[in-house]
Amino acid sequence: MVSHPIHKTGADLLLSCLQARGLSAVFGMPGNQNIALYDALARTSPALPHYLVRHEQGASMLASGYIRASGRIAASVTVPGPGAANAATGVLDAYNDNIPLLSIVGGFERICDKRDPSKLFHGLDQKAFYAPFTRYFGSPKRLKEIPRIVNEAFAAMTGVRPGPAVIEIAPDVAAMHLPPGFHPAEPKQRPLALPVNPLELGLAIESIRALRRPVILVGSDVVAADAASLTQRLAELLGAPIIYGRRGKGVISDEHPQVAGFTRSKRTAALLGAADGLIAIGSRFTQIDTKNWTLKLPEVVIQFDRDPKEVGREYPVTRGVSGDLTVALDAVLRELARTHFASDPEWRASAESKHAQWRELPPIPVLSEIRKALPKGGLISVDVTATGYNCFDRFPVEDSRSLIYPCQSVSLGFGFPAAIGAKLACPDRPVVSLSGDGGFLMGAFELGTAVEHEVSVVAVVVKDNCLSAINGSQRKEFNGRTIDTTMRSPDFVALARSFGAEATSTTDIAELPQLIEAGLGRRGPTVIELRMEDRIDEMISVIPWLHGE
Repeated sequence: MVSHPIHKTGADLLLSCLQARGLSAVFGMPGNQNIALYDALARTSPALPHYLVRHEQGASMLASGYIRASGRIAASVTVPGPGAANAATGVLDAYNDNIPLLSIVGGFERICDKRDPSKLFHGLDQKAFYAPFTRYFGSPKRLKEIPRIVNEAFAAMTGVRPGPAVIEIAPDVAAMHLPPGFHPAEPKQRPLALPVNPLELGLAIESIRALRRPVILVGSDVVAADAASLTQRLAELLGAPIIYGRRGKGVISDEHPQVAGFTRSKRTAALLGAADGLIAIGSRFTQIDTKNWTLKLPEVVIQFDRDPKEVGREYPVTRGVSGDLTVALDAVLRELARTHFASDPEWRASAESKHAQWRELPPIPVLSEIRKALPKGGLISVDVTATGYNCFDRFPVEDSRSLIYPCQSVSLGFGFPAAIGAKLACPDRPVVSLSGDGGFLMGAFELGTAVEHEVSVVAVVVKDNCLSAINGSQRKEFNGRTIDTTMRSPDFVALARSFGAEATSTTDIAELPQLIEAGLGRRGPTVIELRMEDRIDEMISVIPWLHGE
């Protein structure tokens, strides 16, 4: 057999630049318009691992789970047009939850640049398509443009408001041979410059010093800014209760005695009603977290955010500080310490009392059994399902990477694929997913990926043959009338075993801990079918947003 020399190509250059910026894993599916990229991936492996998915939606959701669990960058890879559109659900979710996901999509030969996209094979104007829900779109037309576009994509993904970026690579650019002696400039990471206005900061410190009963609201940008420890120190100094929105879950460990829980609980509403000020740190005040922005805040609101556009955007603020959170919070702590600020002991006691009340609440079915089985360091990926809605307030976690949920897009089918990505990112962490039968079916095709790569994730599937939350919502709104919320679900044990996964079925919730523990000890995925066809009303009864939180 005659061997042919392997020429480095535009695809090799792209992957080299991406690896230089920290790309850790790739999830995708090869096709005609990305075969040069896949040839380069084959020659890059195992340094840059690739995982074949069964549906392009899985590519973006596995990548999102990987990033959420580890903080490292991952990418989805698809063909253009329908491949890009299939993956778009996970990209949209990443945009709304500020996840730095990279989407690499095949493009169209440069000769087609002036043609109507609808006349092209897999045709789609991908720049226009992605524009509303990505931070950046780049499509190199020459080899020398690739390093710059990679730099710009990473700057956008990890900037002041993190989010997804898209790199479209045309087949002819990907296949183009690098000329002899071609040495492009290496991608370089430039530090994110986020200056803090001293006047804004000084006024904010004065307002904080005047508070006697403050509440601290934390959001996910605290983690992105590496400011969690400073935020906790501030709360401890002030004796302030700590509350959080969906993406702020675990920013400060739920074990901390001042953490009072989720913004939508009656507990936190009572705290906000008694407080004389709110200090919001890295929180975006989303629709879900604030009950359509009806959540009543104290008269004094002091907001810290890296993004100046967020300050005062959803609620009027008394004082606002934008810029580097670590710089701002460190200055606040130093100034309060210098002036010997003394916290109100009664307010601190009130915070700890609310924490104790929270932790003494009765268990939520299924969630509490998973909590019993999931060991320290474990991670849960929760789909959009009746009992799963309670995870924000009723599933204590140690840190912000211990619970994965599609917080703003609320993308049905997210839980199981994201769990696979999380386990691939953190192979030493026990990982469990929780889904209803409707959601699991939307991601069940990735059982093939999990079996192929022996991913030891445990999938708990609540089978009630019903879209329970919507069924309950229909009943409540329309005098008991429902339509198309009951359904026929498959035998999930047989389905899982057909892929080569382990599987078991039970009707006894109390059996879940031992079944989960057994699954966590196996090599490869385990599916636990929890049959609850006769307990739909019980499931509906624990949906917080149907019953006044």
